Amino acid sequence: MQDKQIVADALKSQEALSQFLRTVEPFIYQTAYYLTGKKVDAEDVTQESLWKVCRSLNQFQGEGSLRGWIHRVVVNTFREQLRKRKTPTVELDEAWQSSDLSVEEQVETRLTEQSLYQAIAMLPVNYREVLVLRHVHDMSYQEIAEALELTEAQVKTRLFRGREKLRTLFYGGDPV
Repeated sequence: MQDKQIVADALKSQEALSQFLRTVEPFIYQTAYYLTGKKVDAEDVTQESLWKVCRSLNQFQGEGSLRGWIHRVVVNTFREQLRKRKTPTVELDEAWQSSDLSVEEQVETRLTEQSLYQAIAMLPVNYREVLVLRHVHDMSYQEIAEALELTEAQVKTRLFRGREKLRTLFYGGDPV
């Protein structure tokens, strides 16, 4: 279904709008969580983003993708809250993975994940945004450029520099 039709359907009734928001909420939360690194902050960004999407959905013109438009709302909401707070913090995920791994393997996996989340949260915002959109949401360079209002060249540069900085933060030492 095309994005314009999805939006038109969502605007037909309160029930359709509610269903649309329920559909995009996990997507918004995941983006917010990777950007904030903290569950409470991600929930705040998600709520505010959902409100903004709901309020301005009728303004979606179909230029670019709906997914990119929603990402732009989430990123801008995150940036607003970051400006208000100024000090990024990281909350470690509370849920343990249920798997066939031994307790030791689960602990090692969890420590690696936590270290990665912490390293991502320590990145400058401009690198964190492109890394999350590219590697968590598998967005194309063009979609990222639209969502963040950048050129594709700027996206590629930020990805390269962000990966190098993440490698340094995660593994220590000089980037390879």
